[in-house]
Order: sequence, then C-alpha cells, then structure tokens
Amino acid sequence: MPLLVANVPWRGEGQDPTPEIARRLGVSDTDVSEHQLLKRSVDGRRRPPVWQANYRVVLCSAEAEARCLTRKIHGVRPFRERDESRWGDSRTAPVETCSSTVRPIVVGAGPAGLFAALALAEAGAKPILVERGGPVEDRHHDVRRFWRHAELNPESNVVYGEGGAGAFSDGKIYTRRRDGDLGWIFQRFVDFGASPEILAEGWAHLGTDRIRAILPVLRQRLLDLGTEVHFHTTVADLVVHNGRCVGVQTTDGRSFTGSVVLLATGHSARDVWEFLAAVGVRMEQRPIHIGARIEHPQKLIDLARYGAPRGDLPPASYRLTSNPPKRAGTRSTRRAHTFCMCPGGTIVGATNHPGRVVVNGMSYSKRKAFWANSAVVTEVFPEDYGEDDPLAGTRFQDAIEQRAFEIGGGAFRAPAQRVTDLLAGRASTELPRTSYPLGVLPCDLRAVLPTPILDGMVAAIRHFHRKVPGFAGSDAILIAPETRTTAPLRILRDPNLEAEGLPGLLPIGEGAGYAGGIISAALDGLRAAQSVAARYGQSA
Repeated sequence: MPLLVANVPWRGEGQDPTPEIARRLGVSDTDVSEHQLLKRSVDGRRRPPVWQANYRVVLCSAEAEARCLTRKIHGVRPFRERDESRWGDSRTAPVETCSSTVRPIVVGAGPAGLFAALALAEAGAKPILVERGGPVEDRHHDVRRFWRHAELNPESNVVYGEGGAGAFSDGKIYTRRRDGDLGWIFQRFVDFGASPEILAEGWAHLGTDRIRAILPVLRQRLLDLGTEVHFHTTVADLVVHNGRCVGVQTTDGRSFTGSVVLLATGHSARDVWEFLAAVGVRMEQRPIHIGARIEHPQKLIDLARYGAPRGDLPPASYRLTSNPPKRAGTRSTRRAHTFCMCPGGTIVGATNHPGRVVVNGMSYSKRKAFWANSAVVTEVFPEDYGEDDPLAGTRFQDAIEQRAFEIGGGAFRAPAQRVTDLLAGRASTELPRTSYPLGVLPCDLRAVLPTPILDGMVAAIRHFHRKVPGFAGSDAILIAPETRTTAPLRILRDPNLEAEGLPGLLPIGEGAGYAGGIISAALDGLRAAQSVAARYGQSA
C-alpha cells in the first residue's frame, strides 16, 4: 500500500528526495522503491523558512510499509486512492460520449463556460460559445487603454471578455486536491501552456501574462473540435419553446438555438439577471463581502512572514481572518478576512460600468512588482440590502461604486486612505505612491463604505497587525472599493443543475452563485457538462 509522507524537506528541481524520505520513515534509501511529488510549499513558520513537500511513497515491501504505519510517524499515513483516473489521456474529458447532433449553447467564455464547452466538445458534442467581450488579444488592448487612459469599453474590459474576470487578476488556482475532475482541469491548464509546477505547487497561480498565452491555445482546441465561437456577441434574451430553454437571442438580432443553454456570464452581468427575472427564473439574495484593497511594500510582508529578506524564496503571502467576540449589550463587529492576496502585484481598476469605481488585485507570473496587496473585506448580509428583490444586492454594490467615483473626482480615480489615518479616525490629506494606475485621491473612507463594513475592517486590520507586523503601519494604504468579490444572488437549480422552473437552462459559475474563483468556476462548468452529456448526450 503506498504511503503519504508529509512535510519532507524539498531540495529543489532535479534533487533526489530519497534520502530525506528514508530518514523521515526510518528506513534505508534502498527500501524506497518509488516516490511521487504531490505538493510543495514554503513553511514560513520556521526560522529560516524552508520548502516542504508531500510525497506518495512506495516501499520495497508491504512489511516495511506496515512497520512505518505501526510506528505512527506524524504526517505518514496510508495514501488514500481517490478517483485519479483521467478518463484516458489528458485530452479526453471526464464526460460521457455525446452525439455530434447535440448543440449546447454556452454563454460566457470565463472558466465555467470555457471548461463546460471544452468538456462537451471533447465528448463529441458541437457547442456554440458566445461571449459579449473580445478575444483575449483584443481585450488586452481594451484593458490597457482603460488602465492607462481611463477609456472604458463597457463590453470588453476587466470583467467581460475571453477568460472572464480572472484573466486580469492573479490567476489564483488554489485547491488542496489535484485528483479526479480537479486533476483533469489542472492538467488541461498545463496542456495549454501553464507551468507544470502548478500540479504540485501548494499556492499555485497562473499570472495574468501566462493566462493571456493559455487562452488562445484553449480556444484553438475548441475550434479544432468543431465548436462555433462568437465574440462581441451580447445575449439579450432566452429562446423558450414548449416550456424549455433552447437558445438565446442577441442584441444584434441573431438567434442561436440548440439542445440546452449553459449560462456562465460571471458575477457582474446585471442585464442578464434582469432578463432572467423577467422570464420568471427563480433567484434569491446571497451574502457577499465588501471592503477595500490594502497595499504594502512587498519587502515589508517578506520580513514579517519570513523574519528576514526572502532571498531565493518566493514573495511572501498571507491569508488572514478576523472573528471578533460578541459582547453583551454592544453592537457586534462583523467578521472580515483577506481575499485574493497578490504578492508582488498591483491594484487595478476593475469596473465594467461608466461612472463607477471598482478595484481588484493582479500580478504577473513572476510576481516581481514592488508592492503586495489583498482585499480586506467584511461580511454583508441580505438584510443590509434593504429590499426583498433578488437584485437588491446589485443596487447595494452599485451605490458604493458610484459614491467612490464621485469622491474620487472622476476619471476612475479611486478614493484612498492611509491605514494609520483610518485607525486614528481622521481623513488622509496626502498619500504615498501606490500601484493603482488610474490615480488615487486622499479621503476618509467612511464617506465611501457603510459604517458596519468599515468597523469590521478596522477591527480586522488591528488583529492582522498582531499577526503580520507592519500590517497597520505607516506604509499601509487602503484603496476602495472592492465590491465584486462574488455575485450577490444565487439562481436556484435542481439536482440536474437546471434552473428551477425552466428546464434546459443551466446557470453555472460565479454569476449563478455557485463558485468563487477560477477553479471552482471551471469545476462547476465541468459538472454542468457532465449533467448535459448524461441527460441529452444522445438526443438531437
């Protein structure tokens, strides 16, 4: 039986880990007949920090493995074989075979839509993929014009276009597992150009620059399999026949009809939610998190996490949570956490609407920028929206974003405040240099964010400062607002992932309220493809 051996020192590429594994198990080097790297990460708790790795290990005999297990060595246990099949080679999707007459319509080319289309195409179906934004090559120029010159294209921007919102962020693909369906998704990223290191990296990420190279390869795979791909195509309504959704109508007067519709329009497609509500698709409000981006010099984070300059280690990161105790007779402070931490990254504009400011974080694959940033976000509940309408959460977000635009003075400048000023209860009058390309305006963020959100952020920042020295220091700045962490509503689905009350429509990904990042959205798209193949795969 193979063993899982955790927390073995990792010495680097090309270095044989056998001596370290044998030493950990208390056996000789010759007893180790096979080993496979599963995961590697930096243990920043040690001084100095060290690379640690987990391995799947096979010893030369069952007796030797049994002796290791009997000794109950910490971090050593039987390797639990999950479903690790790749359904053939890495170019074969884990989906039942479909007839070529099956024509699913996939709306949205973010991770949910792309992986749904890819899985169905590789299973034999002939999807039609429509995306309101442009291909990543064009979209890159649209985004650059916005960041450099404040020229926003409402239909091709950081939110809309091939790759979805994650294409212009850090490209984080954090997950504890790499097997089964998740293994297929990770392997496909590698097939299309991602570094093979993501298969074992504990805090794996793609980087915005690498994503721009991966997407055209994925797109070509879809085209080679007979998928129709239509960019700059905005869906305006659904086509419903005999009570089933069979297609979509677009703003330029075209119709696309087929077998089913997979709706993967992301967390910011307000117009899509509006026409879904108009045709009676059931939706419900959903809690979200809102706050601001906090930025520090990366060297400060390195020193706080590693205890010394990082040297050859990767830029240090953090993931922090705050859960203030409830005190009788007082208004409870809300929980907060850091989100989408970008080591060696920058803060960027991320709106798709004129007259609104939204910020996000991004980094390139090498993470070499001077700054580190993350969102510090506080929980927001449906009762905060002030209305029962499922779309009330979007109006709550919109009001904050519009207020930020006004306080920032226009041209998508962002309101910002020194952390020391926020904690002291005073407005900022001057600011240090920041990474935000569209410019910042000093202010008091209490004019931008509701009091419960700010109170939760303040309590969290004080708490985080105790864990990361300097977190609330003079070098820290907050840039607001971070409002688009996830969708403020959920489209209700049945066990087949079809919208309640409208068969044939499968709402998927972040825009449907069932994902919160690249990998979870891609996995939801794959699950939808599996459902479509199982139910409709052999029908015209």
